[in-house]
Amino acid sequence: MTLQELVHQAASIYSNKIAVCFDECNDQPPVYYTYKNLVSAASELSNFLLLHCDFQGIREIGLYCHPGINVPSWILGILQVPAAYAPIDPDSPPALSTHFMKKCNLQYILVEKQQINKFKSSFEKLLNYDTLTVEHNDLVLFRLHWKNVEVSLMLNDRKEKYEKEKVVNSTSSEKSNEEKPEEHVDVRLKHCLAYVLHTSGTTGTPKIVRVPHACIVPNIQHFRVLFEITQEDVLFLASPLTFDPSVVEIFVALSSGASLLIVPTSVKVLPSKLSAVLFSHHRVTILQATPTLLRRFGSQLIKSTVLSASTSLRVLALGGEAFPSLTVLKGWREVGNRTQIFNVYGITEVSSWATFYRIPEEILNSTLNDDNFKSQSHLHSYETFNKLP
Repeated sequence: MTLQELVHQAASIYSNKIAVCFDECNDQPPVYYTYKNLVSAASELSNFLLLHCDFQGIREIGLYCHPGINVPSWILGILQVPAAYAPIDPDSPPALSTHFMKKCNLQYILVEKQQINKFKSSFEKLLNYDTLTVEHNDLVLFRLHWKNVEVSLMLNDRKEKYEKEKVVNSTSSEKSNEEKPEEHVDVRLKHCLAYVLHTSGTTGTPKIVRVPHACIVPNIQHFRVLFEITQEDVLFLASPLTFDPSVVEIFVALSSGASLLIVPTSVKVLPSKLSAVLFSHHRVTILQATPTLLRRFGSQLIKSTVLSASTSLRVLALGGEAFPSLTVLKGWREVGNRTQIFNVYGITEVSSWATFYRIPEEILNSTLNDDNFKSQSHLHSYETFNKLP
């Protein structure tokens, strides 16, 4: 099973239902794509890419864009090639994006037309003069030609590392015949990879993480069950494409017949405007976010809107950072609020989220203080923290 197959299953059932909504939060009305529109646009892009891309090695296509109505169809179009999508944030430091593209040895990158000038000015040293550009709707396809010396060195380094590992593994197996051989995934297979990201680099040089469908699909399927997602739900794309929780937000929605709400990045830093868009205009029911994003609303707005007694929000999943204290959680909730609150945690980009814990309603309504809560959570950590597939 692949991410695109999950979406196609939902589209076959909910073809005329709204799949994606993009609200610029200005005087213009929101723009909508039905599941039928989504699949049609994705198929057009897939056909275009198949016509112009000649893959050598790993099948990966970069995507350089800002949030918009077309983003899900662009991602789906790349996946249907089939190829993995490698998101590149136009607002990221060019040095970081350059490192990412070089490490991936990207051959092709789709650039949003509105970002063409920024892309060229940021990466003009990367693009040789014989770089080919082919336009398709709101995208421009670049074929990147890296300097042969740089690519060769990268390939030689990989080969040398592989040979060393081969020798070590061979020696180890001779020492112990009882050890089971490690299972490896061949990322060169057409339907293997789903997306490519890089780590944050907080502990050193950012590392490239190639994620197979086999790793992320069980995550998506389990969250659909855990959050009891239906076609009536509205999920918010809170995370940037370069942050792996975005994969969960996009595909939990689009594999369930639910709707995905997208807003410009600039709106996410305007608490009052964002809360009105999410909970008054579009009645978002599922929100996955970092505690930092939630805190931007401020305690008063969280209590009166996000976690009010009449909020549309059914599920709040917080992860990526330290979970708020019990005292803070209680202070955020208005009396009568019924939102289910989850603490989710992922150890690497490969799994997105690896564990979850739903904060029991009785604890949220209890007189437990933070110390009691921490002790209880620690005591039952192996029982209450559930492992995701």
